Amino acid sequence: MKAKKVLGITLCAAMIFSSLTGCGNTDKPDENSGVSAPETAGDNAESTDGTEEPAASDDTAQAEPAESGESAGGKEIVVWTEMMENEAALLQEYGDKWGAETGNKVTVISQYTDVQQFSQAANSKGGPDGMLGIPNDEMANYISAGLVQEVPADLYNDADFVEAAVQASYGNGIRYGVPLSVETPFLFYNTEKVEQMPATWEEMIEAAKDNGGIVFEATSVYYTLGMLRAYDSYIFNYKDGAYDTTDIGLGNEGAVKAYEFVNKLSGEYGFFSSDITYDMAKSSFQNGEAAFYIGGAWDVAGFTEAGTPFAVSDLPTLNGHDFVTPVGTYVGFVSVKSENQAETFAFYKYIVDNALPELYTVGNRIPASLAAQGSIDDDSEVTKAQIAQCAKGEPMPTVSEMGLIWQPFADNMKLMFNGTISAQEAAGYIDAQVKEAIELMQSGQ
Repeated sequence: MKAKKVLGITLCAAMIFSSLTGCGNTDKPDENSGVSAPETAGDNAESTDGTEEPAASDDTAQAEPAESGESAGGKEIVVWTEMMENEAALLQEYGDKWGAETGNKVTVISQYTDVQQFSQAANSKGGPDGMLGIPNDEMANYISAGLVQEVPADLYNDADFVEAAVQASYGNGIRYGVPLSVETPFLFYNTEKVEQMPATWEEMIEAAKDNGGIVFEATSVYYTLGMLRAYDSYIFNYKDGAYDTTDIGLGNEGAVKAYEFVNKLSGEYGFFSSDITYDMAKSSFQNGEAAFYIGGAWDVAGFTEAGTPFAVSDLPTLNGHDFVTPVGTYVGFVSVKSENQAETFAFYKYIVDNALPELYTVGNRIPASLAAQGSIDDDSEVTKAQIAQCAKGEPMPTVSEMGLIWQPFADNMKLMFNGTISAQEAAGYIDAQVKEAIELMQSGQ
């Protein structure tokens, strides 16, 4: 009876979230940091307008890869971006420079949008040729709707970018995105409580006992991905450049071990309560209570202003494995509806080759390009920690089904933390609820 009740409640929530973007980084940015706080577990996400996403037409689905070469000029290109206004202004500056060199005109528009709105606009005169600056998990919805053009094979080399950013740029085994920037959670520690950075999670737990604990939004798969991966589990199995959404790892034996581990942090060690939230975890560290905190660049300004004594690091190993964190990747994509595909891709390449270090300066965005990372003239420990952690990370799956994960995971973690269900039961419920939600989504219900 309990299983059926949990399944029914969570499935309803999962259906509501089927149109959401994933972990995304689409919260309104921190005004002080210039970096967006991640959206996790659906708390702050908003659904689309309820209309169905347009299905890919036959000609769209069979679209041939665009050419990447420059044109003779005279084209007017419009790109939308979900980056901040100062970042959009910088993109426009580089658009003007590229336009002066090529004879084309670029207009960059700050525009938070959804699939339906973008599709309608792309079909109209003067509509967008693409999106330049959108989270990869958001792009998945546009891919599913048949709105994204495949990236020309010669536009860029995958080896020149952070591995997680490359993976984030693929959908269904096809390269759809041009990676711009990356971000990921990393570790903060209180320098008045911690003298030496632990090398393993086991050592970190010992250092945290009777010293404020380790805090993070443990109900979100965004922050617990590393536990899953440390015990050889996963969200959707990734192979040969594509995610298999029928192969869900959230209910397997490894997932049970991961849930048992994180449950100990709450129950046995008492590091956080069953209703832990991002704000609660952040406040605990900011107020000097917690010894360790898993957060991101979006937290730095608040801690600095509060006078919290902190240092940062990449995360230590767990169960003998590197601790994997989700790497949020901002990408650019070109619309299949665009009549200026070659020129738009050429502009994106110009941005990647020239603008990324300055984009870091104005928006604190770590370049996805390895060459651009190497050109950053900044000794910031936050930047170093983020780059080091990105090298260990992986993206949230670039599939629309990712939107169905957040709520079942959060709901069952809360039930586990408060003792209502076991780790084994949590694994079973999450697996069942996600599978049923995917079946409903794919059936069009």
